[in-house]
Amino acid sequence: MQTPARYLKRLLSVLTASLLVTAALAQELIVYNAGSSELIEDTVKAFNAAHPEIKVTVVSAGVGQHTTRIQAEAENPRGDIFFGASVESFQAIADLFRPYTTANDADFDPKFVDPAHRFYGYSQPLQAFIVNTDLMPLETAPKSWADLAKPEYKGKIILANPSLSGSAYAQLAQMLQLYDWGLIEQIVKNASFVSSSQLVFENVARGEIEIGVTGESNIAQLISEGWHVAAVYPSEGTGLRWDAMGIIKGGPNPEAAEVFMDWATSLANYEVAAKYFRRPVRADAPAPEGLAPTTEVPTFDYDPDLAAANRDADLKKFDEIFSGN
Repeated sequence: MQTPARYLKRLLSVLTASLLVTAALAQELIVYNAGSSELIEDTVKAFNAAHPEIKVTVVSAGVGQHTTRIQAEAENPRGDIFFGASVESFQAIADLFRPYTTANDADFDPKFVDPAHRFYGYSQPLQAFIVNTDLMPLETAPKSWADLAKPEYKGKIILANPSLSGSAYAQLAQMLQLYDWGLIEQIVKNASFVSSSQLVFENVARGEIEIGVTGESNIAQLISEGWHVAAVYPSEGTGLRWDAMGIIKGGPNPEAAEVFMDWATSLANYEVAAKYFRRPVRADAPAPEGLAPTTEVPTFDYDPDLAAANRDADLKKFDEIFSGN
């Protein structure tokens, strides 16, 4: 029979162990997601299969909304991870991310990692024209960035506002690295603009309008679902660019953020991404079915550093042109 002292000692031991387990299970992680809700849902599900002790809360919004939020919260960050946003967006506010060398750092080509290890590459969102083939035969669709300015496409193009969408700013930056503002002025006259990149490919797929510009993964996903759309890569080339993920400096859950980044840079995460037609940055990651090999896509030497450096000035100039039309 246990003495009262031994019983109390054993009870305290059990309670302590229980509290430690509860503390371990109480870890939280807040992810600011710039991609699709379906993709992040599956990503979190796969992460939790490996790390059930971490409760993940996802906040989804456009890249512009998230970068504004991260800047506004700089003195008291609320988020831990910024996920799936364009590298230009990360570079524009790079000082607000914390350096961290992940467990999988050696598996990355250095060109897909911030030199200070503040963010890592996720996928290569190559931009393409999405064409509704019920509304427009491919032979009459635009074949180049310059074609978007032609009079015959007036009222037939939908684009996202680059002030609100990271991918839309990347599209603007690519055209500016190939042409000048004269082309942009004509395209603005030809196109209608929406608040998010998702609205672009959705409206084209539904037959609301003929042409849009979006990431190739969105087009491949729609084709796999039976929508009558096709991808056209601009003949001058689409920029070889990438999106990223990183730890927000001063976030509330730094240890959980590191666990997530270790997992997110592993092959397990890229296997999830491949299901959503995301072209991987890791050479050993599975390539999505339905995408043209990178070697067959016309590309040009896009400069994301220049795009990031010019972002504020470019958006100011775009807003002036947009408001004048």
